[in-house]
Amino acid sequence: MSSITQWYLLQCKPNQQARALLHLRRQNIECFSPSHPIKHLCKGKVEIKIEALFPGYLFINLNEDSNWRAIRATRGVSRVVSFTGAPYLVPEKLIQALKQRTEQQIKPVALFQQGERVTITEGCFKHIEAIVKSVKPDERIIVLMTLLQTEQALELSPNQLAKAS
Repeated sequence: MSSITQWYLLQCKPNQQARALLHLRRQNIECFSPSHPIKHLCKGKVEIKIEALFPGYLFINLNEDSNWRAIRATRGVSRVVSFTGAPYLVPEKLIQALKQRTEQQIKPVALFQQGERVTITEGCFKHIEAIVKSVKPDERIIVLMTLLQTEQALELSPNQLAKAS
């Protein structure tokens, strides 16, 4: 029996990544699900949510002699990602790089990026398109809009904007 462990990739059933992670850990299988913080609006307030970097996929650390049938039968697991009939071996360097990046304090992805087109959703400028000039540290957003053939800067809160379609 081989004692050298290696990383493999699993695909989870839709919206069951957390369930698969829980059941695999109950089987004492080392799992890795890289995630990152992202900002989003919830009831007019900016909240930080942790999202999976690779939604629907998990990395597991096993040796070749592991019980693959039990892993495939785990709740939430759809399949073991494989090529030419053999489970895909994920390079250790990739896993270490992902762990290093996700362990660092990464700033959450902003709701709106500089240069992005937005639509104002509230106030006297409702339904007017603008371009994000900058995002202030207090989450206020400065947008540029054209009024009377001149560019005007306007400071708004995130809940007054929507991404332009």
